[in-house]
Amino acid sequence: MKKLACLTTCVVIAACGKETPPAPAAPPFPPPPAAPAPAPEPAPLPVAASPVVALPAAPTATKDVELSAPGTHFVATWKFPPPKVGALFAADLTVSDPAGKPVPSPKVTIDVTMPAHGHGMMTDPDLKQVGPTRWHADGLKLHMHGTWQFDVRIESAGVKERVSAVYEEPPEATDGL
Repeated sequence: MKKLACLTTCVVIAACGKETPPAPAAPPFPPPPAAPAPAPEPAPLPVAASPVVALPAAPTATKDVELSAPGTHFVATWKFPPPKVGALFAADLTVSDPAGKPVPSPKVTIDVTMPAHGHGMMTDPDLKQVGPTRWHADGLKLHMHGTWQFDVRIESAGVKERVSAVYEEPPEATDGL
């Protein structure tokens, strides 16, 4: 019987006609792990609605300073934007009689001083006539805080008069000095 068992095994191998190939060898290192899939973007967090808040309005053009200097024969009116300490500014000047009528051929000079300190400005402004009753002064500069006196000397038809208006340099109109 032993012969039969051997014969059966040989027949089975012969009937197949080929030997089975050996199993493939395992790779020496494990394959690298696959790249992780990108994480999904988180959903945006809900934002609570904010109440509408009114912001303060942007500063508008500051109202001009207007100084009136009435005299017996003449009236002088200065108009200028609020000056900043140490900054040059310009002013318009109107000269008339007390009734508001033009003065015939006036000669006008100006000066701006601090009587309490005994000094004037550190600049020499340029005064030009721009109309029958109007002048424009460039190069004015209030170099310190305090009370300033705007003087106008007017001469017309043999009459001379000095008229003055006082201006207090307020802190809110300064550059922080």
